[in-house]
Amino acid sequence: MRLTLRVTLGRTYRRLLPDIAVAALAGPLVVSGVAKVITPAEELDWPLDSGPLAAPGGAKIVGAGELAAAAATLAAPGRFAALAPMGTYAALTVVAHRTKGAKCACFGTARLAAIGRTHIGANASASLIAAAALVAAPGHRHLVRTATALLSAAVTHGVVRALDRRAGKTSGAAAQVCHDPVDSVRLYVSDDCPACRSLKHLLQFMEPARRNAVRTTVVSGEDELPPQLAGLGVPCALGLDTRGEPVCAPVSGIGAVKALVDGVTLGAPAVRRAG
Repeated sequence: MRLTLRVTLGRTYRRLLPDIAVAALAGPLVVSGVAKVITPAEELDWPLDSGPLAAPGGAKIVGAGELAAAAATLAAPGRFAALAPMGTYAALTVVAHRTKGAKCACFGTARLAAIGRTHIGANASASLIAAAALVAAPGHRHLVRTATALLSAAVTHGVVRALDRRAGKTSGAAAQVCHDPVDSVRLYVSDDCPACRSLKHLLQFMEPARRNAVRTTVVSGEDELPPQLAGLGVPCALGLDTRGEPVCAPVSGIGAVKALVDGVTLGAPAVRRAG
């Protein structure tokens, strides 16, 4: 009797597994899509600056596409349910590879690590899981898919919020203990970073003494950033003392970098130059 029940449950689980797999992939798409759609464009460090998905409207288009893919995953019959997440995550893998090193805007304004190998690997793995589910042929079990997607979305939202809070506490603690004067700023940007161009525009309206306190280094990706800036994404910066040694904690993002430049001690005798 027990053996028969175990075998029956095992077969049922195997039949449900493809539906569970594709629905679990829909959860992150819902959270990511909603975050992009509801976040004002000016608050988002969007990494694309050319083509139809460029800022400022690109985030809304991508977010709507992610929500549409999640809806198709939950509603489509059979193997069609796996096609939407497989294609969506494959496209996100390509985009993550293209924007490697840029600040992550995957979940709106959440303070996450810069786009890197983890993003590329996670998206590629999700696409492969969807491909496996396609081969296994999902059924048409709406209740199972909906319940799984809701659970997946809740877990994704919780993890993103936890990472965002941890990043906020870390940066807040660093700001509180930083009392050293900043003589100059070493700024890191990349050529294909919209936020970097916006920051450059803002710096142009600062007084010359502050602009001259900024030395800019152009990097092509996250791998070229110094170890203390790993994971921050561009634009990011280090405050330096009169000897050129780093002081306080590194910062990233338009607002944080501009605040660092605003805090430069003017009138110091050190010779500065813009990069």
